[in-house]
Amino acid sequence: MTFTTPSLTQAQKAAQIKAFFEASPTLGRLLSTQRSRRIAKGYSVDSGKPELRTSSGNTVLQGESPLQFLSEHDPVPLTDVEEALIAWAACGPNGLVHWDIAVNGGFHELTWIAGRTMASPGNSSATDLVIIKDEGVFIYKPDQERSKVVEIEGEADYDKILAWHEKYTTQILDHRPNFDYGTRIPGFPNSSIAGPYQYNLNREGTTWFLPLVDIGYLYFSILLNFFDAWHLAMVDDQTGEPAGVGPWMTEGKCEFPLTISQYEWFIFQEEQYPTGLQVANMRLAAEAMGLGAWVFGGYFDDILMGAFPQVTPGLGFRHEEPNPKAPLTTGALKTFGVEGVKESVYVPGPRYANGTEVIDRMLADKYSKGMTLSKGDDNYIVTHEGPFAPDVIRDVVNRPEVKVSDWAREAAIAFVDYCVEKYGQCPVYVNPMQCNLSLVAHHVDEAFYDQFYGGKTTTPEIRNHMANWH
Repeated sequence: MTFTTPSLTQAQKAAQIKAFFEASPTLGRLLSTQRSRRIAKGYSVDSGKPELRTSSGNTVLQGESPLQFLSEHDPVPLTDVEEALIAWAACGPNGLVHWDIAVNGGFHELTWIAGRTMASPGNSSATDLVIIKDEGVFIYKPDQERSKVVEIEGEADYDKILAWHEKYTTQILDHRPNFDYGTRIPGFPNSSIAGPYQYNLNREGTTWFLPLVDIGYLYFSILLNFFDAWHLAMVDDQTGEPAGVGPWMTEGKCEFPLTISQYEWFIFQEEQYPTGLQVANMRLAAEAMGLGAWVFGGYFDDILMGAFPQVTPGLGFRHEEPNPKAPLTTGALKTFGVEGVKESVYVPGPRYANGTEVIDRMLADKYSKGMTLSKGDDNYIVTHEGPFAPDVIRDVVNRPEVKVSDWAREAAIAFVDYCVEKYGQCPVYVNPMQCNLSLVAHHVDEAFYDQFYGGKTTTPEIRNHMANWH
């Protein structure tokens, strides 16, 4: 059983969103009070009693301890307003980015300039949000359309939060995935793939938010910039020889050697930072509303995404067969995702068969009709009235410095094709789709924190949450 929140009127929802923007505690106070709060209404800790997880059918049990606690409440699911605000805080639209890079400083690195609430390398927009709740699994993925430079300027814009949530959220499963404390790999009954700390994970009434990143888009998009502006030279880790870029290893073109693994580790790191920023934003939003937030990683995300259906179908994502030519097991699996909703970029794959196809797609995303570096009146910045004035962007896009050099295109294609020929894939060492940092947002059971912490960390927002939001 879960608690049912009485239906709220549109006026009540609007008032809640207004309060979030105008009456939340200051940033300083939120930073001082935020904590991981793992124990919510409907949860238990070391209760010594078996519990059934309805989504999986697993029976789970923790032994008794001095921290024994069994909530007296039913779980309280998030309302649509609470969920929408947390999702928007993670990666919702917030206007247009500045693109304040020098024309002579690698200006053509960026493709998209539609801003989100969290930063991302090259403004790649590659990290979206999986939402798991009682109704199923959803992906929140804002597109590149923006109505103005700063989307939310005041109360007249607050209704966008719910409108965006409805528009940009796509359901991919009608049930929770079988992935919780009781999920096990056959033959390993004591090894928890969700982690030993996640006893209350994915139980009825909870909402689990998972940033979902495709590192592949940045990998191929910024490759052009790395050759043209950084003048890097890709080298094969296994041989120490040029990775397909030998013809361009001259002064003014590919100069500084970088191994394939170094490049891929750099891209992997860069595209993991947005997931941390998303989680930090969601945690602050939850704290502002008086919700509990519990941040964690360490689970086997490839199993969660469904790469091992003999264990669990998980999220039901599409995966390639393991690549026998991969030099490391970390790169053997390639997860494609959900067609038409969230797809990763790799070669060869469903979207791109070779280096020419993927690199030319990256160039088209920059220079074709309606894009940010288009030379026509259809230029995105011209039609969206910012961030630059029309005469400024027209001057910029016609300068030779903002066009990727022909040699850089050729070198990028050669590098990708080299990786595919020798190692069967590109990227070589990593799976482009990752989701190994996440957050559960829920309604705190104050009784646990009163009993064990004397209520010292329970904020007024938590104490008053049910009255203010339900």
